[in-house]
Amino acid sequence: MTSRDDLLKSFDLATDDPFIICWRDLDAGAATEELERLDTWVVWLTGRYNLDHKVIPPCWSHHGALVEELSALRTLWEASYLEDASPSSPLAFHRELDLALRRLREWTSRLGCSRTEHRPEAQPKPSPQRHELPSKMA
Repeated sequence: MTSRDDLLKSFDLATDDPFIICWRDLDAGAATEELERLDTWVVWLTGRYNLDHKVIPPCWSHHGALVEELSALRTLWEASYLEDASPSSPLAFHRELDLALRRLREWTSRLGCSRTEHRPEAQPKPSPQRHELPSKMA
């Protein structure tokens, strides 16, 4: 087993395909399970890149935008280190990481969460009713 296999296994990701998640389609139980798996990777990411609470607050899993961003970032990281990945894939990951960290920092700043305090987001406004499009004119 290679060190790559050991690392992926520690994240419960020892497969040949990136683990893409559509959070919208998960039921509550599956979402909880996937958040636990993602948390393992986020702990590694924050330690590896020395990220603080201003980028990824401890309550990140309670904020949809942060979950989506971190999940997508993990998928890209996985794909970047597959055996058949391009030699430039890790650099592409780091380019995207830089952009993702900017977005995470901005979202975290707007949320107002700190190292010790979670601020729940305001409930979204209900979506307006869908309107029927006018039928084609003959």
